[in-house]
Amino acid sequence: MKNKTAMMITAHRHAAPRGLPPLCALGTLLLAFSLTTAFPALASEDHSQHNHPDSAAPAVAAPADAPMPTASKEITIGSMKVSLMPEYDSTSVLVINEGKFFNREAFPREVLFFLPLGVTKLTDVCSLSPGGQHFCQLFDIKQGAEKNLLNVKLPYSDFFIDFQYAPFKAKPNSERDFTYTVESDYDIKNLSVVIQQPYRAERFTIEPAGGKEFEKEGYQNYRYELKDVKKGERKQFRITYFKADDKPSVDAKYTGMSETHIFRGYTSVLILGAGVAGIGALLYLRGRKSPKKEEQA
Repeated sequence: MKNKTAMMITAHRHAAPRGLPPLCALGTLLLAFSLTTAFPALASEDHSQHNHPDSAAPAVAAPADAPMPTASKEITIGSMKVSLMPEYDSTSVLVINEGKFFNREAFPREVLFFLPLGVTKLTDVCSLSPGGQHFCQLFDIKQGAEKNLLNVKLPYSDFFIDFQYAPFKAKPNSERDFTYTVESDYDIKNLSVVIQQPYRAERFTIEPAGGKEFEKEGYQNYRYELKDVKKGERKQFRITYFKADDKPSVDAKYTGMSETHIFRGYTSVLILGAGVAGIGALLYLRGRKSPKKEEQA
């Protein structure tokens, strides 16, 4: 990076005419620094979709040459986190499932997850590599009697799945009431369920009570930690609250521009913009000084 910056600065020095004002030369240096700083940063930024709080790695295509063994061996989920976010970025409930299978050596293989009835589309179905990359996966959803079944082939033991579902219709001045069931086709050693309270929600309650309350990015959350959840064991959470409006939590009308995450990922753009603005200001000042020199002559 230092060599590249030096070459660009040298090029600008040779291209500049004699008598170039010091301010303009300074602006040229600022633009050169902005370009060498901004473009590598833009290339490395993560523009993957999730705008979900806990997803950070870009999604890429799944490896095509990975063999898929038979799913005969019994496997266990070592840790799994289920996040429930009612009316977060839409009037539906955002659900995020992320976890790690304990049996890393059993992958790649096909696995089964349960979805609420009515869910036929998913936002993300990913397998995470040891390096943290998200590999998008093909999947198949079949409708069951009490729940839908998601079949997906995972090349790695770590997974990330998120989707939206609508257990209620959001209306102004109404109470929301829904029950979410966490159920797995595998034993889970450590299960964490995190439920986020929407902005402007009143009389927010969860049954069963007892979740550990904490705040994250301005939201109130409730965490439930469960150990040794057996295959097919159902953990139900009933969530009720009143809301005077039908707008999601991230609606710009209510959150405003003061949210710190709004400018996240745009540092390089701001640096480049500052460099261009600086050059423009210097050229403007130089243009205003020229008529005065002609009058003096």
